[in-house]
Amino acid sequence: MEEGKFLDSEKGTPQGNGASPVLANVYLHYALDMWFEIVVKKHAVGECHLIRYADDFLCTFQNKIDAERFRRTLDKRLAKFKLEVAPEKTRMLEFGRFAEQNRRKRGQGKPETFDFLGFTFYCSQDRSRKFFRCKVRTSKKKFRAKVRAVYEWVRDHRRTELKLIFESINAKLRGHYNYYGVTDNLQSLESFYLRTVWALFKWLNKRSDRRSYTKENFFGGLLKTFPLVRPHVVHDLYA
Repeated sequence: MEEGKFLDSEKGTPQGNGASPVLANVYLHYALDMWFEIVVKKHAVGECHLIRYADDFLCTFQNKIDAERFRRTLDKRLAKFKLEVAPEKTRMLEFGRFAEQNRRKRGQGKPETFDFLGFTFYCSQDRSRKFFRCKVRTSKKKFRAKVRAVYEWVRDHRRTELKLIFESINAKLRGHYNYYGVTDNLQSLESFYLRTVWALFKWLNKRSDRRSYTKENFFGGLLKTFPLVRPHVVHDLYA
């Protein structure tokens, strides 16, 4: 559908259709995965890996020369299958254990970050500050989208029975924690929780013409009657 008009096409897959990721997995298994495993790795000087989920993928190379060669040949490879990368989502960057010290020697700033599957990946260290650690947090784009979705849901359902509202919000919070509740991302979870509480306080106060709750009876009364699921780490990435 484009601008309300139905267009029939035998090319591509429908956006948001359940078959799309399945077909992407089958198609890219041959177009990308096997080529990377058999050809790219064979000609690479250093270690390299491919991480792919449906049509989103990330390639890591130990040596810059391998990354540059792969980037030059990727477009040609995909073109054989009538595919192309999204230019605005495709880039090459220095990342990993030695990125910070290498960039410091060249007089450059901190290592760049990148987004993948809703997370922002960034270079950091462990608590002892002795060892490199790749850390993740919820990407800003996804965070804003999730907050907006909860805000709009509460606004549209503010006159629903309170018990049902809080059951639905807790289901949304659990779903959010189950995906984004990974090591090093607790701060983002807490921010999402607080934004959700704020949305509830704002819109439940607009269930009628007069103000329904003060901060005291909202936090000290309503949230005790209908407690919300607190942020917590579900997946320990280093267990």
